[in-house]
Amino acid sequence: MHPNVFSVARRADQAFDEKDIHSLEAIVGECLEIIDSSDYNDLERAIFAYLGATSQGNRNGLIYSGQLEHSDENNNEENFELSLYLYRKSLEYFSKYKSESVQRASATREDEAYYTVYLLSSTTNYANELHSIGRITRSIDQLKHGVNEEFPMALGSMGLKLIDYARINYDEGHSQVLLNEGSRLLRQALISPDVDDNARIVFNAEVERVKDYVNENTFDEFSLGSSDKEQDYRSWCLHNNLFLNTLNDYFYVSMVACDVLHLPDIVTEINIGPKYHGLFSQLKQEYVSARFVIYDGINNNTPHFSDKDVFMYNTLDYPIYGIGIEKIKFGFRSLYSIFDRIAYFLNEYFDLGIKEQDVSYKTIWHNKKYGKNGYDYKLDLKKHITDNETYNHPGVGLYWLCKDIAKKQVKHKYLDPSIEALSVLRNALEHRYLKIHDSLLHQNENSMDTLAHSVDLRSFQSATLELMKYSREAIVLLSLLVNVEERHRLVVRRESSTVQVTMDEYKDEWKTF
Repeated sequence: MHPNVFSVARRADQAFDEKDIHSLEAIVGECLEIIDSSDYNDLERAIFAYLGATSQGNRNGLIYSGQLEHSDENNNEENFELSLYLYRKSLEYFSKYKSESVQRASATREDEAYYTVYLLSSTTNYANELHSIGRITRSIDQLKHGVNEEFPMALGSMGLKLIDYARINYDEGHSQVLLNEGSRLLRQALISPDVDDNARIVFNAEVERVKDYVNENTFDEFSLGSSDKEQDYRSWCLHNNLFLNTLNDYFYVSMVACDVLHLPDIVTEINIGPKYHGLFSQLKQEYVSARFVIYDGINNNTPHFSDKDVFMYNTLDYPIYGIGIEKIKFGFRSLYSIFDRIAYFLNEYFDLGIKEQDVSYKTIWHNKKYGKNGYDYKLDLKKHITDNETYNHPGVGLYWLCKDIAKKQVKHKYLDPSIEALSVLRNALEHRYLKIHDSLLHQNENSMDTLAHSVDLRSFQSATLELMKYSREAIVLLSLLVNVEERHRLVVRRESSTVQVTMDEYKDEWKTF
């Protein structure tokens, strides 16, 4: 391990202990330079990125008490963006170190120990940052590594996140299951002597607060389908956390292998009708259809009769053609359209006043349309979801998810480094020419096809799965956002009378034409 790692770590601890904001800022700047330097290996760069992230987080704590300010007058988002970016770079380098067999072969036992300890700390701290910006499901996903390793701080943090997830969930049955598991994890964490005193106080307080509402979780066994193909598909969805079901963010039991997520009850004027539930049903259908088409493209790659007698030249760079790969491309395109569909929903639900042709996942977070034909919106959505009286944690999560999807930059780098690959792929699919190559036989740098954006099959499949997780997260956050907003509206209209209108389930056997 390079001695500079220990030097920066000592200075970072000292600066925080002494509440030295200027030194913390200097360390962050130093780490930003180091992680792009070839003088260090991937493990060292991962640790430097982690040290930079924690130093930036400590700076945010000292200056802002760790509280985000989203208003135009007191906005500190860029300071939190920098911390997120550095955590993401840390995890990116940890992943590279793990996958590079040459690095791992030459690593010492001490290096492996540092890898284990710093990776646990990085994933746990990053998850806490994600939760602070409303990225609730993403936060739970990041904590799984630490929970699997029984890292006490990850166990306790997961417990807190699951209980918070239960609090904003409209499904009372799901809320109970999440609450039970959250309490169990907190109690498991408290057994360890390695939990620091401040965390122990928080964990104990939460256990005490919910103790009268907790019971034991029991899960019934459900069938995953009537055929081997259906069972394989549902198992794939389950273990990749792809069901539209808030329990599938954490649980992998057959009972949660279904897409039961929908909107909570919405109170509207009598003449409005169930339009929001109708749009949400369409969102779900587009997502689950894209999910299956992608799965089918990945797993059913044998020659298909539709590809017979379609003459093509062999360009000698091992391209992949056929309906299977096109299914994955179709699914990729469809997943991206979900974000603008959500923007359309929000424009109607909050009556933002954006003209239909101007609605997008980027524009809903503004307060006006700019330019020659500009106009003011009727409601500033960002201000609404971040004001104290109407604060909406999952709504804030949607806003920060938009920062990723919309390619927000920090220090001239994408806030989420993985978004760059998704953006390039989307641009190639929509406006250029994307060529997928055999992962084992083709080297991208040797491609002579200058018209194409070339990518190997394994990378394309991985990117598509990542995009699917983003789109699922957006749909889940939308449901949670509406639930929180309806609670706010209930307080305002408490004296008003309402009449309940029920809707029947759309039967599976009707899904044909």
